[in-house]
Amino acid sequence: MKKKKLNITSLFYLDESILNKDFFLVPLFLAKQLNADFNFVYPKNKNNEHYPLLHRGANLIPIKSESEFNFSLWKERQSIYYILKNAHKIDILFLVWLGPRSILLSCLYKLLNRRGYCIVKGDMDAKELKPLNSNNLISGIKIIIKNTLMKSMDLLLCETSESLKVIREGRLGSVLSSRVYQLANCFDEENRVDLGVAVKDSIDKENIMLIVGRIGADTKNHTMLLQALDRIRMNDWRVIIIGNIADKFKKEIANFYDNNPDLKDRVSFIGPIYSKEELWEYFSRSKVFLMTSIKEGFPNVYPEALRFGCYIISTKVSGAFDITDDGNVGKLIEIGDVETLKEFLQGEVFQNKIDFRSSYLDAIELSKKKFLWSPNIRELVEERFTQRFNF
Repeated sequence: MKKKKLNITSLFYLDESILNKDFFLVPLFLAKQLNADFNFVYPKNKNNEHYPLLHRGANLIPIKSESEFNFSLWKERQSIYYILKNAHKIDILFLVWLGPRSILLSCLYKLLNRRGYCIVKGDMDAKELKPLNSNNLISGIKIIIKNTLMKSMDLLLCETSESLKVIREGRLGSVLSSRVYQLANCFDEENRVDLGVAVKDSIDKENIMLIVGRIGADTKNHTMLLQALDRIRMNDWRVIIIGNIADKFKKEIANFYDNNPDLKDRVSFIGPIYSKEELWEYFSRSKVFLMTSIKEGFPNVYPEALRFGCYIISTKVSGAFDITDDGNVGKLIEIGDVETLKEFLQGEVFQNKIDFRSSYLDAIELSKKKFLWSPNIRELVEERFTQRFNF
């Protein structure tokens, strides 16, 4: 008798960036490894009406839903209905973020399908994980209830070594401490090959320092970047900054150019780039990638920068230690330390004192060893799914 094909279903949001991020790529590559069908179910809105029904083998299924990033039981009613109607067809339910929405949907799913398997991808910053404290009877009861509800989650994926450590120590309770697995955000090598984006050799890279993200967002701390570049001598280097610019940050940019008119041609804000092919070309051209964030989990730009051999300079946010091998492949800066960043850029980067050839080779090796999706998902399947699904 032919074995039934597994079904993996994810309920998440869809916009211009999601299909290139871990929220979509983890279940996609998991489906490839398990030879499973993959349904990506998302709330339909005016910004995602143009998406096809099939993408890279995944079924994109729009539903009429008011679901938002901020949890509301009423606005999740269509997602709840989808689970009620389809739970028995779903072998693996994939959810994102360890919050009320995931707890609700996972409990409902396991109530209706006791043989089902629920994965929650945390997308978490270790520093933001608050311990479950039982200082009194009420808080103790809350912990018992939360631990009971979390039993519906079979696997919690965390991204960083720091998160893995604190969760195993019980930061999120006794249940998840034994159900956590570290899966870093990785690079989509399959897509790079399909798009034909070359990984330039170090000798072909340009003197470019690249910044990619939500420019001016509070957590990204791009004020630190402008302060470090203020009145700096860049020699033949350029700084290229890619991403949507927050309105409140535009005045800071204008002030920066007023104070540094000689840097107008060297520091460029070029706005968002939604084409992966075009964005990766910038990574491939650049020698250095810079991250100045105050807090982060494991941003997707980290493995992208590493795969293209960029020298990564980052503040000491959670994922920075893993992506730089604790600073052995790149440079770690204290959060908010403008002077150290300025001195390093002026004295090392813009003076070309870094051995970019050596750092390039180290980055490429680390990327292939630890930060590609296919081998990491294969390892996850071998460790957590082989016995469960009789492979």
